[in-house]
Amino acid sequence: MKKAESRQGRRNLRLFGLFHIFTHYSDNMDVKTGISGLLAACLLLILPMGAAAQDDPRQGIPADVYYLLPSFSQGMVYLAGQGPAQGQLNICAEDQTLRFMDNGVELSSNADNIVKVQVDTAVFVRSDGFFYRIYQVPGDTWIAYLRKVEILRDVKKGAYGMESRISSIRTAGSFSSDGVMYTLEQAANYPYNVTETCFLYRDGQVIPFNKRNLRKCYPDRKDDMEAYFKSGHSLPESLEDTRNFLIRLSSGADL
Repeated sequence: MKKAESRQGRRNLRLFGLFHIFTHYSDNMDVKTGISGLLAACLLLILPMGAAAQDDPRQGIPADVYYLLPSFSQGMVYLAGQGPAQGQLNICAEDQTLRFMDNGVELSSNADNIVKVQVDTAVFVRSDGFFYRIYQVPGDTWIAYLRKVEILRDVKKGAYGMESRISSIRTAGSFSSDGVMYTLEQAANYPYNVTETCFLYRDGQVIPFNKRNLRKCYPDRKDDMEAYFKSGHSLPESLEDTRNFLIRLSSGADL
């Protein structure tokens, strides 16, 4: 009991220290302060790294699925009204929080003042609590790509031949509906659902990818798009198809 209390005490001291740094953050802090700058994004939880708990819902989900990047990498966080900060970054696809590493501890933040994250050439903008990866195409209208993971915590893996809903999820595979790509997978502990949706990014705003907005973004291609859709074509749904479609629109090529 005393050992447990001691560990909890050290954890509380660590939390106090982190938030102490946060309360003393200055708008003029240089970007090289790195992790201290990230702490200004308002830490909400601490996730110790190491062996995952046996019943950890995310155990068994590939890292490049659970996170929006394959691994934690050095990157920049841009904060509204403050200077940028840097650190070892990633973004969680499940709860759409910024994640970063501090001495082997995974920290999480969903502060409202995070506006953009950049890791190497990957750029994410934050809008309405979600992180959208930006893919540039020719012209003023780009792609804002949203990927989310939902762990089906109420569906537990069957044991000793007992029935579970997982078997039906396995057979669903991938499908699309209303511009959203769905993939249902089996994790080690729980099944999970991956959704991928393409939006448009124009004038610093994320807007729905639909025919109405396409006509606004490409007014000189209205007639071409009307003929294209009247001939039985629908909006592309995958990232690659959306990219190719916008490239043809912006270049004046046949749809």
